[in-house]
Amino acid sequence: MVVKQEVIPVRQLAECDRAVLQALYERHYGGPHQFERDLTLKDWVLLLRQDDQVVGFSSLQRREHSDFVVYFSGDTLVIPGHRHGYDLPRLWGRFVFERVDQEKQPCLWLLLCAGFRTYRFLPVFFQRFYPRFDQPTPPEVQTMLDALARERYGELYHEGRVALTSASLEELPERRLDQHANFFLEKNPDWKTGVELVCLTWLERANLTPAGQRMLR
Repeated sequence: MVVKQEVIPVRQLAECDRAVLQALYERHYGGPHQFERDLTLKDWVLLLRQDDQVVGFSSLQRREHSDFVVYFSGDTLVIPGHRHGYDLPRLWGRFVFERVDQEKQPCLWLLLCAGFRTYRFLPVFFQRFYPRFDQPTPPEVQTMLDALARERYGELYHEGRVALTSASLEELPERRLDQHANFFLEKNPDWKTGVELVCLTWLERANLTPAGQRMLR
């Protein structure tokens, strides 16, 4: 069945859609106040619908700094049965890079990873990102990551991670995990309790892997 993709400014999001998103969030994560607080800080909502039913969503915020622009991803959920598809990454990639292509400053993506599958989007789609298993984070990148995370999450941020109230939906598979997934589990051992790893990458077409380039087509 066809999955319809939409991007809606948060201020234009219908109350019925807002209620649906909050209900989905509460059903899978809990914590309605956190969801509402997160949504009000964002600029856009990315929606996936099938047969007029929301089957996935994410939110996105853009903020300008003196020398760069940073994009923040917010609460993200794809319901069971749709989690192995790439509809949401494709929608996110096309929308974000259409904007990035028009930006006059370098663009960064600050991503909170609640589970190893989210973290693996980075090596699948991007060449340069941190933290990572095969090289240390350069001091200047760590300083930037720390500053952005503290600005955005305040006291919830500590040593590369953010402590939130939502438990992870992911389950460890029986198959052997790759080095990226194992690195995430070692770096963020409390992931099941809602602690999320803060990651940073560069939103540049030259930074995309072949899979990332295909994502935009």
